[in-house]
This record gives sequence, structure tokens and C-alpha cells, in this order.
Amino acid sequence: MYLFINTASIEKIILALVNRQGNILARKKIKAKYQQSEKLLINIDKLIKSDRNKIKGIIVVSGPGSFTGLRIGVTTANALSFAWNIPVVAVKQSDFGKMTEIGVKKLNQVKTIEYVMPAYGQEPNISKPAINT
Repeated sequence: MYLFINTASIEKIILALVNRQGNILARKKIKAKYQQSEKLLINIDKLIKSDRNKIKGIIVVSGPGSFTGLRIGVTTANALSFAWNIPVVAVKQSDFGKMTEIGVKKLNQVKTIEYVMPAYGQEPNISKPAINT
């Protein structure tokens, strides 16, 4: 079973459990406007319940999307991959079914554990520092 994480939107988190054939076993959509960091791990725990040992890989949306949301999702996926010693793969934001299908194909081909990087889609919009006079 694979864990799917999508934090690309500033409005919501989408989590799912997907089997090795790409079928969605459980899906959870969480309202999390600017609250991904507060709600992500709690809802992953609720979704997987005591089935943590059944999770054999992680699919994470790496972009494009919210700069902070993507960093939260990708960092969490990489940390869980490291802690649980399972592979993680990145997929681009698209139709939900295609993302899980592509992710499952990638996970089924993984030979070594590697970590993923976010793909923001544009440069971050960071304001200039204030000049103290």
C-alpha cells in the first residue's frame, strides 16, 4: 500500500492510500487554508491508523503549487521515507487519478531510495528587506 500526499494548494490537503495496482483504497480531503503544517501529520496518522507497516512507498505532489505548501508536503514525504526506510517518488500536479497512477508506476520501478525536490513552477515571490534609516 502507498501513501499519497498533495499539499500543492493553499486551501486543502489531499491524502490517499493506494494499492500496488493503483486503486484508491481511502481518500481524505482536509480543509487547511494556510494550515498544512499543523494538519498534515495528524491526518496522515488518522488515515493510516495502525497500518503503518503496510505502507511500502510514498507518492508526493512536487508542484507546481503553493511555495510553502509544496515545501511542507515534500519535506514530510522525505522525512517519512527516511524514518520508515521506504521509497518516495514525486509527481506533478494534474488529475488526481493520473497522479496516483503515475506514482504507482514509479514506485513499482524504484530500485534504491532517493529523495524528491519540489518543483515550484516559478521563482518565489520574496519581498525586499526593509531598509532601516
